[in-house]
Amino acid sequence: MIQRRQFLTAAAISPAMAALPARAADDYARPFDAPYAPVLSQPSREIRTVVGLRPYRGSGFRLEHEKFGRRDVIHNYGHGGCGVTLSWGCAQLAVELAEGLDERRAAVIGAGVNGLTTALLLLRRGYEVSVYGAALPPHTTSNIAGAYWHPTTLFDGLDAVSEAFLAQFRRAARIANRAFQHLANDPAYGVYYMRYLGLREEPPLRARTPYYEGDDLYAGLAVEINPERYFGYGYVERHHALMIDPDIYLRALMRDVENAGGRIVQKSFETTDDVFDLKEKLIFNCTGLGARALFGDETLGPARGQLTMLLPQPEVDYGYVHGTPDGYLYMFPRKGAILLGGTVEMGDWSLEPSETERIRMIDGHAMIAQRIADAAKAKKS
Repeated sequence: MIQRRQFLTAAAISPAMAALPARAADDYARPFDAPYAPVLSQPSREIRTVVGLRPYRGSGFRLEHEKFGRRDVIHNYGHGGCGVTLSWGCAQLAVELAEGLDERRAAVIGAGVNGLTTALLLLRRGYEVSVYGAALPPHTTSNIAGAYWHPTTLFDGLDAVSEAFLAQFRRAARIANRAFQHLANDPAYGVYYMRYLGLREEPPLRARTPYYEGDDLYAGLAVEINPERYFGYGYVERHHALMIDPDIYLRALMRDVENAGGRIVQKSFETTDDVFDLKEKLIFNCTGLGARALFGDETLGPARGQLTMLLPQPEVDYGYVHGTPDGYLYMFPRKGAILLGGTVEMGDWSLEPSETERIRMIDGHAMIAQRIADAAKAKKS
């Protein structure tokens, strides 16, 4: 399975340790040698812990036109951990699949990030569009996403995909990256740049593999092999990363869809016949895991992720991923919370939070924060 080629290990951090200079209000791309404020990873600062089920296919996402009698169904689902990351690119490729069809009225099934983005692109091309979703933001799977712009948990490996799929993936990634660049630092969309660090204790045995989507999509990409520079970690891959805050971003997408003349309807579908009862003959299937039951895709399954939200810290303007013997840990800052994650459990359908994982995240991130605080003290001494 392809994961981030990053480097995703309890101590309570006192507020005094976090007393580092805060960033300017709209400056989300500070230099990498600027101070790093440690995260206050403590149970007393927890807001909530939630679970989301990423729609995963070992063979990668499905972008395909399928004919059902007089109906045309265009599938756009199965993005694993890339739902937000690839949304603009996959939406554009999905809309292109409808070129040449006579129908100008479209139904989009699914009101998560891919459904809303697909709907918006259709509206911009002059379609009449209705979005139907069993859940609407902020209650969609897309709302429970790390949403750091980077493809992850996408397919089983190179043996599981074709060169045609990889070409499709690269094109979708590049389209999406450019689209998010245009939204960066607009507070209405919750898209911003931050410093990103991929942390490892030791350098890998071989040189890093370039990203399939292209290293040029990651501003300032570099590798540091200097433990004294980054909190004692022997290998750090860093770049300026795009972050998307789903709670802000999905509300903005809904407004954009409605302002462009789209209709958003809360509606559930149990069977394919329910879908085909719609008046629209052109249907975009953006149902994520729902496509397993609606369209019989048995290759689709859950990649379970758990997130713990802490009270926000405006001084934290960076994110990281770190690999430990017990699993990955990642931390990303949002305006409304500090996001702690790193769980990837394939085939697990449970939406109940794991107490073991919750403790692993809080304690693991507290240890990383302690290293950051200790490094800051050492520099001052």
